Amino acid sequence: MRIKLLFLCLFLSAAGLQAQEKINGRWVDNNLTIWVEDDQIRKEGVLYYCVADTSRGVCIRNLSTGFELKLYDAQGKVIYEGFASGRHPGVKLPKAYANAYEVEITAFKPWVINKSTATKIHQDKAIRVKYRVK
Repeated sequence: MRIKLLFLCLFLSAAGLQAQEKINGRWVDNNLTIWVEDDQIRKEGVLYYCVADTSRGVCIRNLSTGFELKLYDAQGKVIYEGFASGRHPGVKLPKAYANAYEVEITAFKPWVINKSTATKIHQDKAIRVKYRVK
């Protein structure tokens, strides 16, 4: 009996950690963002990222989203503009940008896709982050 109760408590607490909720027939999670995991823009022209859940502080590897990517120099001038499909955890730029100062990532749509189930997980607005290049 104690084991069943323990499993029930674990299940309920795990369900409570789930940031997604179903609203009007669709999944919604406004805790999602894009995290830059590895920034090699200045040396190699590569950026690695993930879709992350800010409420738990973890990357969720089976979520993806397409986005627009802009690089700015220290004066705020756009030095590169491109896009990524979100299918891969990295973006290879045409070259290294030694003078890159800031990255702006803006998702195309206000949802991400769960690659395992092909389910859309909606947000109130499209993810948009600015990141200072290291």
